[in-house]
Order: sequence, then structure tokens, then C-alpha cells
Amino acid sequence: MQGLTAEEVLRLLRSAIPDELARGRGGATPAGAGDIGADSRLDAAPLRTDSLERLNLASALNRLFSLHETGVEDRLLAVRRIGDMAELIAEASARTSGLVFTTSGSTGDPQPHHHSWAALAQEGEALAALFPGHGRIIPWLPVHHVYGFMVGVALPRALGCEVAAPPEDPAALLREQRADDLIATVPARWRYLRDAGHRFPGGTGISSTTPLEPDTHRGLLDAGLQGLAELYGTTETGGVGVRWAPADAYTLLPHWRRGADGRLERTLPDSAVLALQPPDHLAWRGDRAFQPAGRADEVVQIGGVNVAPSHVARRIEAHERVAEAAVRPHGEGSQRRLKAFIVPADPGADTAELHQELEAWLWERLPAAERPTRLTFGSELPRSSMGKPQDWD
Repeated sequence: MQGLTAEEVLRLLRSAIPDELARGRGGATPAGAGDIGADSRLDAAPLRTDSLERLNLASALNRLFSLHETGVEDRLLAVRRIGDMAELIAEASARTSGLVFTTSGSTGDPQPHHHSWAALAQEGEALAALFPGHGRIIPWLPVHHVYGFMVGVALPRALGCEVAAPPEDPAALLREQRADDLIATVPARWRYLRDAGHRFPGGTGISSTTPLEPDTHRGLLDAGLQGLAELYGTTETGGVGVRWAPADAYTLLPHWRRGADGRLERTLPDSAVLALQPPDHLAWRGDRAFQPAGRADEVVQIGGVNVAPSHVARRIEAHERVAEAAVRPHGEGSQRRLKAFIVPADPGADTAELHQELEAWLWERLPAAERPTRLTFGSELPRSSMGKPQDWD
């Protein structure tokens, strides 16, 4: 893989543009943005961007596609038609070193991680060896993030198969599914598909970002899927390991090996070795199999998005009627969300009225993954007898 085709770039733009615009519009994705295509324009409905939005969008796309390496980045500001933008980026991508994927969620400043074309091709080929014989891939997830790119661009290129547009209506996916489909999505959506009660005419699934609950995995196989794999990886590492059942350990992909001091070592196509520290503690089962054993930091995953609860708490404390806040996760797997404990600035505040005000305020300012779904109020944050922060019901 050296560069992208215009069709592949368009696939990424359909994913990246609505996401970037939503980021600047308080989490609101433009209505109809899922239908944008080559003839859609930035200055017309449904996107209808202003000059500042186009500047921010050009900056995000310059970073994603490493356009600064080519000198064409300024030309992006003059382009309005999405198809023309795809052509420009595709032509330039043949002269860049790779793509830059950025961490998402409330984990501080988003961190960029560069992936070379050779490394991306290596991942696509490794996954193609695991999932041969599929005639179509349905990537029901954002393909401008690393997991989405692996299964929605690199893998279909390695397999030489068709790529379906991500479904806006999940029912349409189920009506039109084929026996040779490979469906890639996240645990929350897999749970939805299981609960929808539809049958699958065969096919295979791939899940990633958070562990898949055993009952969801079992229910999807009972509904007709021939196999459902889980892919472990991060924005920094890309895909690392795969397993075919929730009780199994992950097996390293061929280009990874167990390193020293908890590190992972990747052998790149040019034989260079890259050592990386994964965000999770890994419990090894020999030299090629492992189980994640908890994050090495406070980050939790909500709907496949990395979220730092302390960061969300600081955002809540920015409200003038909040003195202190604590945030923790509740629920498990695809049903995990955040909850918040609030200490009002006014001890005599009507908490029912404050609850209603904060819910509306949070809805306007925080994306779904960062928005607490339970608010509890009290005169002080919960602490143990030793004075340490503790959980609450």
C-alpha cells in the first residue's frame, strides 16, 4: 500500500467530515451528513460550513493525510466539492509517508500517531490471512480511526473485495446481508444486532474497542454468524491480537512478539523493530497469547471511546452552580456509561431543579460517551474512613 485511491479517500471523508463538524458544533452531527458523496459541497446543505469550520476541517484533514509532506495542504481550503477534495488528497497521498490517526475521547489533548503505508499494508495482509474468502466487507464504524481503517480500507484492499457503505439504518444491513459478508463494528452495535432478533445468512463478524459480552457473542452465533472475532489494539499500535471467543486469550498477529518490561515489539516490513508500551497491563499465556488485565491509567471505554473520568469531572465543575464533582463508570461491557456525584455550590439548592438544569447543560456540551447518565447530589464527595475517594450507589 502506497497512497490511496480517490474512492478510498472518499470513504474516509464521509466518515471524518461529519465527525469533525460535530466536534465544533457541540456534538451535533449535521442532519443528512451520512448521505454525503462525491457531488456534496462544503458550502451547501447538508454540511453548510462557514469559513472557520472549513479552516478547522482543512487542518484536521491535513493532519490525517500528512498533506504537509507534499505542499498541497493550502489548496484544500479552496476546494468545496467533496469529490474534488478526494481527488486532490488521493493524488497527494502517493507522495506521503502514511496516515496520522488521533486518539479520541476525553483523555486530554488528542494524541496523533503516525502509521506508515508499509505498516498499514502489513496489517491488512495479516487480517486477510485470518478472514479469507469474503466477497464484501461492511464497516459499520468510523473508518477515519485506526480500527475502522484497518477493516474498512486496508483489509478489503488486501482481500480485493467489495466494500459496502456503512448502514444508516441497521435494518437495511440485515435485510441485504449476504453469506460471504464480513461485518465489522463495535460491541454496542453487536448487542443491538443481537437484540434485534434477526437471523444472519452466514458471514463473519469482527469486534473491537471493548470486550464483547459472552452472551452477545453466543447469541450472534446462534443467530447464524459463522464466526465472530475480537481484535485487540490501540490507536498507537494498530491491531495486535485476535481471539474467537470471549473466554479465549488473544493470539498475537504475526508481526508482533512479546517484548521485555511489559512492552510489545513489532517487526516492520523493512525488518526494523518498534517497541511500544500498551495502555493495558497484559497477562501472558506463553509468548504468543495474552489477556488484558486492566488499564495502566484511569481511562475507561464508553461505547468504544476512551474517556478519562477526571477530565469529565473538571468539565462539570466549570458550571457555575457546581462546587465539586466526581465521575465514575457504571454498567458493564457495551452498556457501560458514566455517573457523576455533584456537590452544589449553594448548599441550599433545590437539587431536583439543579438536576434538570445540569442534564440540559451536559446534553448541549458533552458528546454521548462523556455524558453522565446518572447524577447524584450531596454535601460532599464520597470518601472512605481513610479520606480516600470511593464509589457510590
